Amino acid sequence: MDGRVLIIEDYDGNRQVLRKHFEAAGFEVAESKNGEIGVKDAIRLVPQVILVSTSLPDISGTEVARRLRAFTRTQHAFIMLLADEDSNRDKLSGLALGVNDFILSPFDPDEVTLRVRNALRRANMANRTDPTTGLPAGMLVQDQLRRLVHNAEGTWALLRFQVRNLDPFREAYGFMAGEDLLRGIARILAESLAQDNVEDDFLGYGGNDDFIVITSPKRAQELQNEVLAHFEQEVGSHYGFFEREKGYIEIEGKEYALAKLHSRCITPKDGPFYDIRSLTESLAG
Repeated sequence: MDGRVLIIEDYDGNRQVLRKHFEAAGFEVAESKNGEIGVKDAIRLVPQVILVSTSLPDISGTEVARRLRAFTRTQHAFIMLLADEDSNRDKLSGLALGVNDFILSPFDPDEVTLRVRNALRRANMANRTDPTTGLPAGMLVQDQLRRLVHNAEGTWALLRFQVRNLDPFREAYGFMAGEDLLRGIARILAESLAQDNVEDDFLGYGGNDDFIVITSPKRAQELQNEVLAHFEQEVGSHYGFFEREKGYIEIEGKEYALAKLHSRCITPKDGPFYDIRSLTESLAG
C-alpha cells in the first residue's frame, strides 16, 4: 500500500467515491461515519492522511481537527477538510487549528487523490513518516526523544520493539513480504495502544526494524506483554506450513529461527540522560 487514509464523512456517496479512487491509487482506506468514531479510529489506525467533513452529524469537522492535533499519535497527520459550502469561518478556524488543506464539495475525486498523494510524498521526502508503516519517523521521533531528555524528572516509559531474524525472512519470502510483516507489527502496536483511554501515547518507527512507544510507567509492562503475545499469535501466518511446523526456515542449507519481537523499556530512573544519544544507547541495552 502507498499510504493509509481515513475518511470521516457521514454522506455515503462521498465516502464511496473517495474510497474507489483512493484504493485505485494504492491507498489503504478506512471510513468513519461521524466525528466521535472518527477520532477513535484515527487514534487506533494512525493514518497518514485524514479527510474530515465540516458537516458531521455529531461534532463539527473543526472540532475533530482540534482533537486530532491535540493527540500525540495523530498530530503529525495531514488533515483535509471537506466543506459543503464555501465558509470563510470554517477555513479560518481550520487553518488556526493546523488543518493542511480545504476543498469544497462537490469535488473532483481525481484532484483530491492527487492532493493526498502529494501530501504523502512530501511527508516521506521530509522524513516525517515511514513509507512502509505509515508511522511518524525521522525528525518526529527525534522530537519526542528530545522532549523526554528535557523532561528528566517526568513520569514516562520509553519502549523499543525490535524485529529480529527479519533479514532471513526477507531473503526467503521477498522484500514485499518483509514490508507486510512490519505493517502487521505497526497495526498490533496501534491496536494495543488504542485499548487504553490514554490517547496521548506516542507510536513511531525508529528505523532498522525498530518501533518506538512512549507511554506511562504503569502501562509499560502490560503493554509489552500484550504486544509480544499478539505478535506470537500472528507471526506464523507470515510463514509457510512447513516452516511453522519446524520452527525455522532453511536457506542454502542453513537454519534460521522465525522472526521474533524483542522489547526493552527504560524510564527516567535509568538515567540521567543528557542527550538523545545517551537515551538511545540506554534503550539499545
